Amino acid sequence: MLKRAGMLLLLSAFEALAADAPPEINACALLDPAQIESVIGQAVEPGSRRDAGLESNGAWSSSCLWLLASEHGKPSDPAAPLRGRSFVILNAMQWPVGSGRAHEFLDTFYEAAEAGVISEPSPRQIGDEALWWGDGLAVRQGDVSFGLSLHLPAAVSSPRRGMWEERLAPVVLAQLGR
Repeated sequence: MLKRAGMLLLLSAFEALAADAPPEINACALLDPAQIESVIGQAVEPGSRRDAGLESNGAWSSSCLWLLASEHGKPSDPAAPLRGRSFVILNAMQWPVGSGRAHEFLDTFYEAAEAGVISEPSPRQIGDEALWWGDGLAVRQGDVSFGLSLHLPAAVSSPRRGMWEERLAPVVLAQLGR
């Protein structure tokens, strides 16, 4: 009888934990190469999914990286991030459903600005909340938050800093709404 009660208690605790766990999110399913190309005007290679999975903060974290196809096979810089390749990166976080915690991702940018690590983020009118933090766009919609950043050749990207991220974010939001 005691053994059965212990098993039921353990099962109940497991079910409670599972109910609080967020569903998985797949960042590569939120954008595809054709959508990216239509916005930036350059072809990208298929996305490479790099999930962190369930994070200690309770969010499921998924990242997708798309490299510019035009740079495939070109000389690289071993000291530069991704060996100097240009890329688009999307990091999506699914927070426990109904938790109201998706703002925590955006809060980290405000905290970094207060600490002097980055410039003061600039709010944007995208999703429930969004901000430009200097190297990318952070967006919150419901129980999902995501960061989107393009690292393209300086000659191509500097006059359009932030514009492409702001054009891609609604594509991501549309996928989240499905």
